[in-house]
Amino acid sequence: MSSLSFHEKSAIGTLVALWFIGIFYFHSVWDLWQAGQLHPASMTGLATGLTILLVIVLVGYHILIAATARPQQEDERDRIIAWRAGNISGVVLGVAVIGIVVHILIGGFFGNALAESPMLIANALIAAVLLATLVELVLTLVFYRRGL
Repeated sequence: MSSLSFHEKSAIGTLVALWFIGIFYFHSVWDLWQAGQLHPASMTGLATGLTILLVIVLVGYHILIAATARPQQEDERDRIIAWRAGNISGVVLGVAVIGIVVHILIGGFFGNALAESPMLIANALIAAVLLATLVELVLTLVFYRRGL
């Protein structure tokens, strides 16, 4: 991992942290939903706690990689990779949000649970943002490895 740039190490750490915290978050949301406890108060506590955990993990990780890495200047390649990965992840986010809206509109006619629950809609949108962020991080790593 020593031959990786700071941006690659950052993307790897962020990807791993988001993956595990995202899995834990949505597993907890599923359990709350199944128990009939998916309310704003329970969601606020869960989201706040996991956000604080994510910030602590990422700050600690970035301090560690910054302390062990040699200083690097961001070059044109870094900007192109960030732009390209961000552009594609933006498309993923847009498609996911449109899919959620269409599901709500169509599901509303058939009594779908997603269309009737603001908390499920909020979590579907959170899942869309998480998916787009994970896509951006994976694409960043792929583009660095492909040498774009």
